[in-house]
Amino acid sequence: MTFTEHTPIPHIDTVTEPFHGTEQLRQRWRALMGPLGFSERLLWFVFVDDDCRIIPAANKLDLPATPDARLADLLMNRLGEIATVDGSVSVACLLTRPGVDGISTSDEGWAHMLAEAGARHRVSLHPIHRANDATLVTMPKTISEVA
Repeated sequence: MTFTEHTPIPHIDTVTEPFHGTEQLRQRWRALMGPLGFSERLLWFVFVDDDCRIIPAANKLDLPATPDARLADLLMNRLGEIATVDGSVSVACLLTRPGVDGISTSDEGWAHMLAEAGARHRVSLHPIHRANDATLVTMPKTISEVA
């Protein structure tokens, strides 16, 4: 089944169902976020077990508008410490911000910096997503994605 922004928001209970592929992960983010509309720029991240189930604890971090390599590196360093405790844990990230435009240069910069830092710190990342007030989309392919 192909989902669009006009597809009803999945029920919150679907968040912890296993996902297989980028589109199903996008739907898990849609269920977790509910109706779109954001007043600030945040990075949401969740841990994913080896059965591709989101561990039900969403974390968020305030992000500046300008991508910051040091912040991305610090975050991925910490996430890498958690992931090495149990090698079966991976991470899914969602960038959220106000606006109705497409993927911005800032969105791309954050996704690229997070992916690079994730690779450096051996964090298995799923495809990064971005949500604004109008859409929740998968960011263009990044270097450290989990297959």
